[in-house]
Amino acid sequence: MTFKTALIASTLLAGSAGVGFAAPVLGLTGEKTIVMFDTASPAVSKTMDVTGVDSLVGIDFRPANNTVIGVTPDSTIVSIDLATGAATEVAKMNTPLSIDDAAVVVDFNPMADRLRYMTGTTNHRVHPDTGEVTVDGSLAFEDTDMHKGETPNIVAAAYINSFGKPEKTGMFNIDATIGGLIQQTKPNDGTLKAIGKLGIESAAANYAFDVQTTEDGTNTAWLVNGAKLYTVNLETGAATAAGDITGASGDIRDIAVLPAM
Repeated sequence: MTFKTALIASTLLAGSAGVGFAAPVLGLTGEKTIVMFDTASPAVSKTMDVTGVDSLVGIDFRPANNTVIGVTPDSTIVSIDLATGAATEVAKMNTPLSIDDAAVVVDFNPMADRLRYMTGTTNHRVHPDTGEVTVDGSLAFEDTDMHKGETPNIVAAAYINSFGKPEKTGMFNIDATIGGLIQQTKPNDGTLKAIGKLGIESAAANYAFDVQTTEDGTNTAWLVNGAKLYTVNLETGAATAAGDITGASGDIRDIAVLPAM
């Protein structure tokens, strides 16, 4: 695997800090810079610029084939070699996503092995190998939700059970206006249900979110806001500070949690 060396290094780094289990994390900053740290000791251990692209709107880990995927503003899907930083084109989406100032969500559904690609209320499902896009239902709160009728401001998303190819999964989002955790109850329909407030005081503008799944099926949700790392309770939405991220130049705007090797 192209990122094996980086994962081993990160796992060894975590072990040297005296923790039981630490997840390696990739953070996306600037136009196309990746920083590496781990959840137990979130000091940046490596920084690299991705080559072969001008910029990236998001990154994620693809459990089906153990690769790191990025997406460019022109809706090109690339794989990223973490040893060299080189991006290689995988596919070009046949229906581009119209991007403005709203946050862009890039995340894999591990059960279907499809890329969820969203911005504003637009909700696309993408075959990562062919680029075929299915335009799914626009994002909207359920009729029974307390936020019914409000315009969602989804800035990050992640699926649970992202290890191998699970039998079931679920999708959770972060809404920056509400400052809370949202469940996308029917991802293809775009229906949303508020779970609860994050409870972050004086929250920063940047949100990056992903869910770590261990081989035994345990899910841990991780959130970056400002320069701080949090865990998020998927039942209540409450965020708990886990540490300060040091050594990153600029805001982290997306994260991908990698499996331990």
